[in-house]
Amino acid sequence: MTASHHDATLKIAASSYTTSVDSTQCIVHWMNRMYNAAYSKATTFLPPDLAGRIDLLRPSLRGSWGGPLNGQQRRRDIVRDLARIESFDRAIETGTYRGTSTEFFSAVFGSPVETVEANPRFFAYSSRRLALLPDVNVVLGDSRAFLEKVATGPGAADESVFIYLDAHWEGDLPLTEELQTIARSWTQAVVMIDDFQVPGDDGYGFDDYGSGRKLTESYLPTDDLVGWQFFYPTAPSSKETGARRGCVVLVSPALFAQVRGVASLRLANSDSPVRGG
Repeated sequence: MTASHHDATLKIAASSYTTSVDSTQCIVHWMNRMYNAAYSKATTFLPPDLAGRIDLLRPSLRGSWGGPLNGQQRRRDIVRDLARIESFDRAIETGTYRGTSTEFFSAVFGSPVETVEANPRFFAYSSRRLALLPDVNVVLGDSRAFLEKVATGPGAADESVFIYLDAHWEGDLPLTEELQTIARSWTQAVVMIDDFQVPGDDGYGFDDYGSGRKLTESYLPTDDLVGWQFFYPTAPSSKETGARRGCVVLVSPALFAQVRGVASLRLANSDSPVRGG
């Protein structure tokens, strides 16, 4: 066999192998979709607490959305940077879901974490998943009432807090009320809002619930946030991983000086360009 015939044979074999691998992956993907659809349908009619217990038997659910904070490495970098410049007394989360990000907050901040979930099934899952973390408290309920209760707790007004808002979903958009409670209750606060538009970078996804209900700066209750500063990710969406959802970080006046030095964040409306493009 000549060298050219040998090379041609190798190319054909390689092509056949690639086609075989691609076909196998397609079949596996299809089977997973069918299984997930069947599982979802079969557990829909179960009591939420029982469905949540059964969900715990599926290890794949522990890494929902690709890991903490939608699987976004640059977003996780921001949170770690904030933990380095401020020793927060407490982390607060609205929208626990599967508890993946909650677990991350507990590990990064090393302080008590309060989190609320409105969906009974997700609550059943996350409360059991996080039960071995003594400083994590998972609550079932509405995020607005939850924040009001946490804000009126003993010594809460004097605490330095990191707050992650992710309870918005479909028909329920509690963001305005959540921010109003936060602004009047804490003077030392950093608030990160998930699914938020990053101006000038369409690669970051954000929630749009129709006219007047887009998660953009114009939706924020700015009259209640006088003196607060807005920051966006320094990293462009092209450098982000995971779901590439946008976010905004709101900082109370008392913590502005510390956060301003965080390299992974850029001040809104600043002239500094987005790095890393």
